[in-house]
Amino acid sequence: MTGAEVSSQSQEYDYDITVLSTAALPWRTGPSMFCVWHAGGFARLGHKTALGLPWLDRTSQIRLWGEERFKTPQEQEDWIRQEALHMGVPPLPDIFFFRGVFSKTTFSIFVTSDPYKAAPKSRYYVVEEPEHMAWIPCITPRRKLETEKILGIVMTNFGFYIRKPKRPDRAAFAAIVEWRHKKLMRKYSDVIAPLSPAIDLEGLNHPVIRQQVTGVLDSFKSVPAVLPTQHGVYFMGRLVWDKAVDVVIDCAHQLDVPIDIFGEGPDQKAMEDRAHVLKAPVTFKGPSYSPWLDIEPYRVFFNPSLSEVLCTTTAEALVAGRHVVIPDCPANTPFYDLPNVHVYQNDSGIEHALKTALATLPEDPHKARQRFDWANVCKSIVDVLQA
Repeated sequence: MTGAEVSSQSQEYDYDITVLSTAALPWRTGPSMFCVWHAGGFARLGHKTALGLPWLDRTSQIRLWGEERFKTPQEQEDWIRQEALHMGVPPLPDIFFFRGVFSKTTFSIFVTSDPYKAAPKSRYYVVEEPEHMAWIPCITPRRKLETEKILGIVMTNFGFYIRKPKRPDRAAFAAIVEWRHKKLMRKYSDVIAPLSPAIDLEGLNHPVIRQQVTGVLDSFKSVPAVLPTQHGVYFMGRLVWDKAVDVVIDCAHQLDVPIDIFGEGPDQKAMEDRAHVLKAPVTFKGPSYSPWLDIEPYRVFFNPSLSEVLCTTTAEALVAGRHVVIPDCPANTPFYDLPNVHVYQNDSGIEHALKTALATLPEDPHKARQRFDWANVCKSIVDVLQA
């Protein structure tokens, strides 16, 4: 069914699809990036679409960004539209805001007003992180909404981060959080789509679909192919220890392989100190605002992180025709059947995987480009909504 056909049959609704997110650019998290492409993608397909985002007051902006970036929601909307153009996202549809507050303790945005009261009446809703959006009980539950379907996309492995210190009390708290999240998924959605098998949905007792629901910017398809003279290795991600940057630094030192590190974050100074003490051949390149340009000189993306649900930077490297070296873990299983993927089982396997990747030219990335094509992703989500 085309977007025009949907619109002609939805006169009782103001919009065909509304996308709701728990985060908004310029905070570069999964929900803030993916919601922009979902909204632009649905609109390009011909569906009347709206995008709902949290608005942070001055205090929360300063907590998150260190300064007040926007005086009004309109200023932020204008900035987001320009940033979407920079990223090659289709023109964004209507944007509206609801209140949110940033917590430094949990490093999260909590929604503090009902997004459905701010949203237009829509036939379908796509909610990025429904379990996180509903942490504060101010949101209309599914049973009270006049809509045909709500799809919840689950993006974050909260249990992993809570269990990271590996203390018994943290394990118990993680179990409570995961139990509550499943309860919220059931209460606020009709069907759940996890990004990958890394999300534990055992005992959810709720409809689940397992298909590709996120993609990679088209700009990565334009990255030139690797030349025989290119042998660079890079890492790209937020500079927090949870991303296993210590493994990147240690491997560069032990294997004497130069590695460039792109990103910024609260642990950057400690990482730089570690690299300096070890005399590891790593270079901190700072954040990348146009990664499709920055990764051109490299042959291999090394990403030892175990904290991801489905790592976008890994998918971007594959779409750009680069080798990726990644650990064997549930989050990485969607990559295993693609060309140019080198999976290692333990630390001793990293050397073999890196050497193999550096010694060969990447294969054609057509299969990765098909899988992570945003147009295909948005079409498949619409199929789920209309099923």
